[in-house]
Amino acid sequence: MYRAHLRISTLAATLSLLTLAACGGDDGTPGSTEGQGGQGGQGGQGGQGGQGGEGGASQPPVGQDWTRDILSTDLDLDLTALTGRATISLLASTSGAASFEIGDLEIVAVTDAAGVLKHAVDASDPEARRLDVEVPAEGGDPTFTVEYRFSAHALYTGWTPEAGVSFLWPYFCKNLFPCKSDPSDGLRFTMNVTGVAEGSTAIYPAEIPADAPSYMPALAVAAFTDIDLGTTTAGTSVHVWHLPGQNAEALEGTAHLVDAFDFFETTYGPYTFGDRVGTVSADWGDGDFGGMEHHPYWHVSRGGLHGEEVNVHEAAHGWFGNGVRVACWEDFVLSEGVVTYLAAHALDQFGVDVWPGYGCELQYHCDPANGANTVALPDATCNEIDLLNDPLWSGVPYYKGAYFFREVAQAIGVDVLDQALASFYAAHVNGAAHMADLLDHIKATTDTAGAAAVDELTEAWLRTEACPVDITTLCPDP
Repeated sequence: MYRAHLRISTLAATLSLLTLAACGGDDGTPGSTEGQGGQGGQGGQGGQGGQGGEGGASQPPVGQDWTRDILSTDLDLDLTALTGRATISLLASTSGAASFEIGDLEIVAVTDAAGVLKHAVDASDPEARRLDVEVPAEGGDPTFTVEYRFSAHALYTGWTPEAGVSFLWPYFCKNLFPCKSDPSDGLRFTMNVTGVAEGSTAIYPAEIPADAPSYMPALAVAAFTDIDLGTTTAGTSVHVWHLPGQNAEALEGTAHLVDAFDFFETTYGPYTFGDRVGTVSADWGDGDFGGMEHHPYWHVSRGGLHGEEVNVHEAAHGWFGNGVRVACWEDFVLSEGVVTYLAAHALDQFGVDVWPGYGCELQYHCDPANGANTVALPDATCNEIDLLNDPLWSGVPYYKGAYFFREVAQAIGVDVLDQALASFYAAHVNGAAHMADLLDHIKATTDTAGAAAVDELTEAWLRTEACPVDITTLCPDP
């Protein structure tokens, strides 16, 4: 996700209020369901045997187990009928239960190859509704199917038909399919989308072939124009899908996107989420609201499509944030601090300097008068914060993180830092890690003096609220 402070203040307020209230081919190319009018899916037949009802009171209780490893989820979504089918595969376990977040989904049936599975919906906490499923404890990796209805949602909390976009970050996957939103969890996906209105195209990944966070699948439906921007050295085809009248903005914002993606692949390692990627213009309303790392087709707000940094920033999440997931939300800087630096570093290779803009953002967050500062790495806890209602949901991990990495590069050498990031990515790709793991890895990659410098910079930039810089020098008047 990319945010400048004006974008953060608008989007964060919206998300916080909402949380308080609240057809691709086999080759992995994006779905391009041309509108034929939605053929409404079959309506639910009511709960089948084994449905425990809200709270499961009418049946003997079904066990809970939040520890089950989800291997994959295959999604079939009908946008006209608002019905879904999630075929879920779990890693084999001696446990006979599995639990999932379900938001406001209406569960219709849960079955496997042998028939109906015993299950129950616990709605004792309306904000944390849960589906418990009794699954076979023998016979290999169990696979079962959940049929359900989903609802239209306001922006940033699920599927929003009026805008033609889904938005699942950080924990709204539950409003589109049964899931676990723990950021450390990773799984593979397939998607199939029907019920697309005539004249529109649905852009979504038919397959996400490597473990990815639960918020990563996404779809966007509109009268898109597809621009093929080119191909990287590794053979990745890079595109931009824009809304009507956005050709100039699309070309401006993606002028160096192929080059930057090639730089990431060449410098840090292979991209793991497919061989066709790109920016999708998301109709999040008027204004520049940044972007969202829905790989392989990341979303950028239509008002910000012209910006090069946001397009490259979202692309960089293929390596950190998605490629290497955060182990805890408190490790947010491992995602946003790294990719804010990577975007600037990549664009600098092609003569685009975004650091002056970063300086103005850092000045805003560091200025005590704005009350916008916090500690960038509050990792004494793990997943004990509600990110959308915590001070960490701000530009602090982005810009303090970026300046931290820039100063680390100055201390140990740009190439040494690149090598450390590349080897860390290779060791943790499609897995989860803590920011402390990355810091230890960087220190192990350099010499004694370099390691000491990393420690000093970590304390100054990441573990201390006050900024270690004269803020009057950060954003000179034009």
